[in-house]
Amino acid sequence: MPAHPRSVVATGSDGRPARVPFVVFELFEHPAHGMAALAFTTLEKLVEALGEAQPWAATSLGPLAEGVADQDVTVLLDPRLAPGEPNWRPEDLAAYAQEVRR
Repeated sequence: MPAHPRSVVATGSDGRPARVPFVVFELFEHPAHGMAALAFTTLEKLVEALGEAQPWAATSLGPLAEGVADQDVTVLLDPRLAPGEPNWRPEDLAAYAQEVRR
């Protein structure tokens, strides 16, 4: 699933700063299905559809579908996408990696 980990600095139970991790799932506008979460059964299919620099996270399909259903988002499994420019290029991924290390 196209996604990228993030974190925010918060205050831990001991009063010290702590990083709280979370994952942002990418949603895509689909001409026939509206807003869609793209899910893939293999990494190879994700790379074929979105490019090798696409950040991703593994997730279970059932909880993903349940989690986005209230938001009118459809989950598309192994979608066939029209060729085009990938959302993420290697240099974008490198810049993102530097950003999350801060």
